[in-house]
Amino acid sequence: MVNKITVAVIVIAIVAIAGAGTYAAITTYGHGTLSLSAADVPVNANVSAVYLTFSEISLHSTSTGWTNYTIPSRTVDIYGVTLNNSSFLGSLSIPAGNYTMVRVYVSAVSVVVADTNESFNISSHSAFLNHPFNVRAFSTTHLTFEFNLNQCLNLNSKVFTPYIGVVVSQ
Repeated sequence: MVNKITVAVIVIAIVAIAGAGTYAAITTYGHGTLSLSAADVPVNANVSAVYLTFSEISLHSTSTGWTNYTIPSRTVDIYGVTLNNSSFLGSLSIPAGNYTMVRVYVSAVSVVVADTNESFNISSHSAFLNHPFNVRAFSTTHLTFEFNLNQCLNLNSKVFTPYIGVVVSQ
């Protein structure tokens, strides 16, 4: 009788350890979805539209370093877009894990000032964020990049310098 109880306890322990290990492997080594959006802090000027073309994102993982991800080139008017109605840029399937930094690449900028569409030069094609976030396996993490247009746009020299913040939600 004692042997049957001992065997049963050992079997239960093995099943419990295997189950915990499987759960840890799935949640750590699976993939999650990263949903990307953009919003703005409106500019105080005679601006009625700000068109940004996004082309790529780089993510820094604590386990693998920097990885570049191409997103379908997308041009969005972020003027007047808030966190509540942010413009969807796309989503990526990425390895689950801890991420510490983000680079968002902007390939073109045009601004409608006083009803005239003007191309702007870009001082840096990437906006850099040092903001940790976690992507869990089999779930979606939302990143909304919030551009501060008062800082980004130099209307006199027609230069766009990407200054952004980020809002992360699960």
